Amino acid sequence: PVCLCFLPQTLSGPQPLFYGASMSSQLMDDVYLPDLGIGAGIAIWGFRACARGGAGCCAIVNGFGRAFGPANGPRVLNDMLEFARHVGHSGRRTVSLAMPGCARLASDELSIIAALAAAQLCDRALLELHLTWLMAKAPDEELAELLLSISSDFLMAELVIDMPDLAISQPRTARSPLVAVQGGRA
Repeated sequence: PVCLCFLPQTLSGPQPLFYGASMSSQLMDDVYLPDLGIGAGIAIWGFRACARGGAGCCAIVNGFGRAFGPANGPRVLNDMLEFARHVGHSGRRTVSLAMPGCARLASDELSIIAALAAAQLCDRALLELHLTWLMAKAPDEELAELLLSISSDFLMAELVIDMPDLAISQPRTARSPLVAVQGGRA
């Protein structure tokens, strides 16, 4: 089943932020979260939890407290929640996310990691390019500053987020999940 987490208003109407197994066509075939390092892992773990409405879960709160320290953990988690809300409410396209705990990545999650990596590199132009893709519009100043702040917190906690390999994948023939039945035969 698919869980619709956010329904942001856009020019074309509500655009949901999707979770779920039925989004398996959106998952990357050859990229796994553990391969991208602990910094990317914590970032996506936190983003998924925040987007799903689980930022108050004791495992998430305690995990961020351990990663960033008891004084900074709640603030960093709150910033991740604000980032997820911004994507969910202000974005102009559907954003795909894998289920929390899933080792596979959705292509949009790779964009989130790339945006945070660009912010850690202090490459404002690259950060804004990744945010433009993710949001389907030019990012506002507040969102870019938020990601710079989050990435700085990750660096202070010695959690480096490396730029993922963003090679263009080969086109694949889409398989329709629908079967047409005519004359009693599929």
